[in-house]
Amino acid sequence: MIKSNLIWANESNKVKTLDDSDCLLILTTPELLASQLFHFSTPAKTYIEQVFDDEGFAGNKGQCVFVQGLKAFKTSYIPDTENSGQNKVSQQLAEVKRVLFYGVDFAFFEASDAPNVSSRASTLSKTNDPSMVNRSSYASDSNSAFNSKGTSDLNQTNAPAFRYLEQQFDALFKKLKSVSGTLEKLSFMALSTTETASNDPVNTIASHSPFLSALLRSYFKHGYHFKGYKTNNRSVSSSRARDGNNNATSVEKNAATNEAINQATDIRGTLSLALDAKHFNNAQKRLVSHTISYETALNDAMTWTKDLAHMPANLCTPNYLAEQAQHLAQTFSTVSCDILNENTLKQLGMNGYLAVNAGSQFAATMPILRYTAKGLENSPPVVLIGKGVTFDSGGVTLKRSPDMRHMIYDMAGAGCVLGVIQAVATLGLNINIVGIVASADNAIDGKAYRPGDIITMHSGKTVEVMSTDAEGRMLMADAISYAKQFSPSVIIDIATLTGAAISALGHKATALFSNAPALESALVEAGEQANDRCWPFPLWPEYQDAITSQHADMMNTGINSPGAISASCFLSRFADGTPWAHLDVAGTAFTYTKSLSATGRPIPLLLSYLSSCAIKNNQ
Repeated sequence: MIKSNLIWANESNKVKTLDDSDCLLILTTPELLASQLFHFSTPAKTYIEQVFDDEGFAGNKGQCVFVQGLKAFKTSYIPDTENSGQNKVSQQLAEVKRVLFYGVDFAFFEASDAPNVSSRASTLSKTNDPSMVNRSSYASDSNSAFNSKGTSDLNQTNAPAFRYLEQQFDALFKKLKSVSGTLEKLSFMALSTTETASNDPVNTIASHSPFLSALLRSYFKHGYHFKGYKTNNRSVSSSRARDGNNNATSVEKNAATNEAINQATDIRGTLSLALDAKHFNNAQKRLVSHTISYETALNDAMTWTKDLAHMPANLCTPNYLAEQAQHLAQTFSTVSCDILNENTLKQLGMNGYLAVNAGSQFAATMPILRYTAKGLENSPPVVLIGKGVTFDSGGVTLKRSPDMRHMIYDMAGAGCVLGVIQAVATLGLNINIVGIVASADNAIDGKAYRPGDIITMHSGKTVEVMSTDAEGRMLMADAISYAKQFSPSVIIDIATLTGAAISALGHKATALFSNAPALESALVEAGEQANDRCWPFPLWPEYQDAITSQHADMMNTGINSPGAISASCFLSRFADGTPWAHLDVAGTAFTYTKSLSATGRPIPLLLSYLSSCAIKNNQ
């Protein structure tokens, strides 16, 4: 994994920051370039200017130049005649190994009507909840500010500030990877003096939550790497298969698998943010710390989710997901876990759920995670349900695609629920959550369910199976029906459900379906604020006709109907009157046909939404 490191720098610890870094990133403009070079020693400055001439670098937006060899200019090379105040900074910069100068549009950063830091920070100081740094506190003013007097790019795209910012930092880190091949041990350092503090891009970035969030999120995204299972790194063995006495509540650790995960999530990079403490008041310092805490928790959750998604299906089994859920409960005192095994699921009448798993050698499980905030023990929870099909062969309706190997990603929704609860518990959000990991393996053998079967679901409704490859909705329907016993405020399910969602939206936005307009609007807004967008689709009564069955209450696929909408119509019948939303993440949780393509979405959207709910609970 990768991490961020906040340093409130003074003259003594800047040296150590630079000495521990492989590369110093300097955001610049043509106007700032001369003053930034003034911080280097005279020999280093002369060398850098020669590189600028060779590369034609002037500090314009999007330009970058990578300068190596600065370590040669030691303190001993600095003339004694240099200004003593600048000499200290020059000695510090003499420790730099490599520097990347990157041109930015600083007019954007110093927009006069940018969100007011002090007012937001004052709001944050009223609570101890680190999540208060999240989008809701600045969504309205930042979007209006940066869509009005911002750069020409903003006027052309009409993009909210956060999305635009993340795009700019994405370009930065792509450039850095192209010239250096690594994102390890980077440092952003404020080079300002007392006179130039307000003109330092690093100070500006750190002072505004959208800027700092976009910077960190982009770095985390581009620094992610899954090591895999090469024998020179680790050894692995298959997970425990089903036996007649399987009990999912007993956590039996698979040492080889856990070792693989541990090594896959080791620290591979650090972004050090060294800020001049004297240029930040206490409220601004809290804002910076809260932003880093939020983005770090989000990154840890997304990293775990992506690592789970990248695991092969012989290792990431339903039982393994149950172990991970129980481990999460053991890690946080605010989280508890109950695991429903196959016997319990059968007693509950979860026949649709079990039908999906009937052909598998691995046992189905349903971990139930509860996150309870202090003082909200009796408040209705938000229920999150994640589709956890650890491998989807299609069953009897066998998939024929040569890319079937990518069906290890069909448990991405379950991984998302685990990640979200980890992030919420890390941040201590003031909200109650029930997380359901709906986990099964859609395999094929003589016991597998068949097209034409009629199954009585947990709700008592009957379903005519038209396709065993429409297994996700069978699994999720029983989980949704079961979730209503928790008297939730809302139910949100996350599932890689239909290829039709990819046909409609590609890999840019998540398909959203809901029976509650207020919930739908809140999720759309949360997605905009987190740059993890979703797009609403209709669930009009006319669409329900497509799943009408002559032999049962409904069919599990529609006839001559849009597939994503038909699937959502099916699920909506099990939500009944409970406010419910379905996020079809088939196009956003991973990129179909591409290996190691898990994205960790829609965790940013959900964490943004849950943080907004937590803020309301605080009021």
